[in-house]
Order: sequence, then C-alpha cells, then structure tokens
Amino acid sequence: MVTVVVLLTLGNVAAAQATLPTLAVGATTSASDTVGSGNTCAGFLDERTHLGNLGIRRVFASAGQLPPANAITCHNTNGGVLWYSFKTSCTPTAVAAGSCDTEIQNIATAMPANTYLTYYHEPEDDMTGVQFVAAFQRAYTVAKAANSTLNVIPIYMSYQWRTGSTRVTNNGTGGDYEIQDWIVPAAYADAYGLDLYWQASTRGSEPDDPYSIGSDPRMIRWYNAVSGLGKPLTLPEWGIDDDQGTRASRGPAIRASRTWLTSHDFRIVSYWQMDNWYLGATTFPAGGYADPDGVAAYQELVAAATP
Repeated sequence: MVTVVVLLTLGNVAAAQATLPTLAVGATTSASDTVGSGNTCAGFLDERTHLGNLGIRRVFASAGQLPPANAITCHNTNGGVLWYSFKTSCTPTAVAAGSCDTEIQNIATAMPANTYLTYYHEPEDDMTGVQFVAAFQRAYTVAKAANSTLNVIPIYMSYQWRTGSTRVTNNGTGGDYEIQDWIVPAAYADAYGLDLYWQASTRGSEPDDPYSIGSDPRMIRWYNAVSGLGKPLTLPEWGIDDDQGTRASRGPAIRASRTWLTSHDFRIVSYWQMDNWYLGATTFPAGGYADPDGVAAYQELVAAATP
C-alpha cells in the first residue's frame, strides 16, 4: 500500500467547482443516523415509501470514520445520493494546521463522485468563527485535491441565531458572535447550508403556526449574509414541530416555503425526521403524529425535484 501525502497551502484555491442540481430533495431518518449506530439505508427507503422518491441521504461521522459500505451501497444501488457530514479525530485548530490531512483525504477519496461532503456541520456551539473558517478552508482544500467532483459545503445552525441570543450582536465589531465571523469564503465553499427548525419548546421566538421559511427572521438574517457570495444555497436540515394545542398541518408551511426556496437559489432541501416533527415513516417515535397534508405537501416538493 502506498500512502500519498498531499502538501497544501491555504492560498488561492484552484479546485473545480462542482455543480448542484436545480432541486434535490432528501430526508434524514433520525438523530442517531451515524456510522455504527445501526441506522441503515433501510430507514431511508422506508421514508421513500411515504414521502416520495427522495434523492439525498445524510450520514454522519463523529471521529473521522470513512463513509460506511451501507451508505456507499445506498448511493450506488438505490440512488440515495450521499451527503456525508464528518468530524475528525483532530481538534479544529489541529485540522487548520494540517494534522488531519490524511484522515480528510481518505474520506474524500472514499466518497462516490458528485456527492456532498461537510466538515463539522453546525459548528457554532463548539468553537469560534475564526477557528471554524480556518479549519473548514483546510478541510475543503484537502478534500477537493483528493476528489474534485465533491460538493464541499459548510452547514450552519441558523435556527439558533435568534434576536437577543448571546451569539448575535449585529453591531459590526466582530468577536466571533456575528454571522460575518463564521462565513467560509466563497473560494472554499461549493454552496452554503442553512439549517432551520420551528420547535414548540422555543415558542415566543418562533411562530405558533409555522409559515414560509422566507418569513423567518433567522433565515433571512443568514440568507442576506450569504446570498450575494455567488454560491447556491441548501437547507440540509428542516423540522416543523406543532405539539402545542391542536396539531395543525405542516402542509401550508411546506408549500409556502417551497415557493420561497426555489425562487431564492436553494438547490437542496432535506427534512429531518425526528421526534415531534416526523412527517412520514412506518413507525413513529414518541411524540410523533400523523400529518397527511404535511406528507402530501412534502411529496409535492419531492415530485418537483430534478430527476
């Protein structure tokens, strides 16, 4: 076996820019959809039974594991295009210094062509913006050198950037508590990912009756920050919870959001099937509930996806 060491500098990146579809729609089966968790392609195929011909499957790794054989098979055999979100065995500071280059290279090499790769999705709780940007730039450079067909995309937890949060200052002074401090430069991102949830436990800052994503101030704050950077946008995680009082259909919010997303250059939408915000599956967890109109609305979104 020959080990190839790639020497890199974080200057201008000449990596090929991958092309995202006009619209791809997926779903994520559960929070434990991680390497070794036992959550396999079967759950993804069950979602397809209820939600339509989903095209994107998220899989997660916490310590630099290679994408599992099940995820590769699901991609190659079942068309569940792999979006692999990984963390490394190195700290973000060590990643930026190149200490995990071989680990990142091995992951990128193992990925099928034209798939999606994210280093450290939703990093805001675990490091500073300066640390994240430096680490992601290194991860991007190494991954693209190993597999130029990959779409390498940072994903942010936009749902946590609420007015009044200690993470949001908006005063222009920086200090890792403003969106600008977290934005990976466009030269090191093939798209940007913005996660969004509406959850009853945080009502007061979120709508009582879920509405269009385009009316959510957290999404608009992030959209305004990245939409002018010349890159496509994605919604890799989206959840709608309505467990207070009479449970209303999620359908109107999904339909209204589809109109806004597709008119604002969002290329991938992926609903997160977890707890109270489950839409369609054979078995619901505690707190899940049937929502036929919500399922129908998501099926309409899936049907509009690029074949």
